[in-house]
Amino acid sequence: MKHQAPYYALLTVMLSLFCQPVLASSWQICRMELRITDVVTKPFPQLQAEILKVSAKTATVICPEQGTTFMFTPETSDYQAVLPRRSWPKKGQVVRVDYRYLDGTCKGDGNSYPCRIKHYSLPRQ
Repeated sequence: MKHQAPYYALLTVMLSLFCQPVLASSWQICRMELRITDVVTKPFPQLQAEILKVSAKTATVICPEQGTTFMFTPETSDYQAVLPRRSWPKKGQVVRVDYRYLDGTCKGDGNSYPCRIKHYSLPRQ
């Protein structure tokens, strides 16, 4: 039994290396120029925008397509808080937004599932 302990330890280490959950790696960034098409209040405040221009920071980034419309909540440039509504762009205004996302594994109700964390910040003017 004394000689089997190192083998069990090695087996445990090897299994833990192969069974590690996939964790998020790095933020992917797209720069977008948007035209605000509407300010939505229900079910919660958001902006609706049409994408006029898109540019990816790196070749592996998956950016939304030019010409599509989507809804978002604008955040501060440091991604730490939602902008106060009085600072939101108005309908018809064209703004630059940094779209940043992180693919990873989220946990909920004891189950892990793939998820994408998204942030939309308005850079400082």
